[in-house]
Amino acid sequence: MNDDEITYWLELCNNISEKVEEAIDIAREDPSLTTITKIGADGTPTHKIDEYAENAAIQVLEDTGMSLILISEEIGTIKIGEENSEAVIIMDPLDGTTNALKNLPCYGISLAIGKLNGDDDLENISLNDIEVAYVKNFPTNDVYTAVKNKYATKNNKLIQVSDVKEAKHATVSTYIYRTKRDLNKIFTNVRRMRIMGAIAVEMCYLAEGVYDVFLDTHAVRVLDIAASQLIIKEAGGYITDIESNELLSHVDLLAKTTIVATPNKSLQEDIIRLLN
Repeated sequence: MNDDEITYWLELCNNISEKVEEAIDIAREDPSLTTITKIGADGTPTHKIDEYAENAAIQVLEDTGMSLILISEEIGTIKIGEENSEAVIIMDPLDGTTNALKNLPCYGISLAIGKLNGDDDLENISLNDIEVAYVKNFPTNDVYTAVKNKYATKNNKLIQVSDVKEAKHATVSTYIYRTKRDLNKIFTNVRRMRIMGAIAVEMCYLAEGVYDVFLDTHAVRVLDIAASQLIIKEAGGYITDIESNELLSHVDLLAKTTIVATPNKSLQEDIIRLLN
């Protein structure tokens, strides 16, 4: 992308983020806020607060007049505009829904953007084709961005991963829900464990050096990590699945992957050793 395109997309992400945050604030006045209204397109329950967030984001995109494809947690994959699509936007309008409902200060929005040459090009898009990434933690107002092969930032300042190379010194976040792996070696051999419950935001903690490892041994949705994986890469991090394969998953609503995100290959190898 050229500089003008990058500026346009990042400004659009800011606009979407602002409208979603406003919608969430309004939603808090709704007595049925915690109601599960349906099963979303991704197969998980949709709370009413999720609908408020997603609807606000879609309205902003429709108002741009652009033609694009949106992949979002609740509504699924939809076409916006009538012309051939210029881009795909992978969105989690509310990362950390439970935290938002309970007012725990770790929840936000995740947006990842890749260019398209028409609608049919979507089937060729993988995580490696994401060019612009945006994650905001709403309660703290921290905004993380990345542009492929250029930079990663937090609040417009460059960030980088930590220099931790051994598990015994590492702060690790891992999701244990439904995992079939024995994680006891991880728990007993790392320095600290942290679990906040908002994947995109927590992966950005790794990008800025607060965490040293983000681990999911079961199956994280590609939608959830599409933005934050680029932010980690551009901050100098190292990401694979638990078989040490590069993350090249096709961008699809139902696509899932395991993930081992670390600052470097040495720590990744140490974590993989503890998993085996």
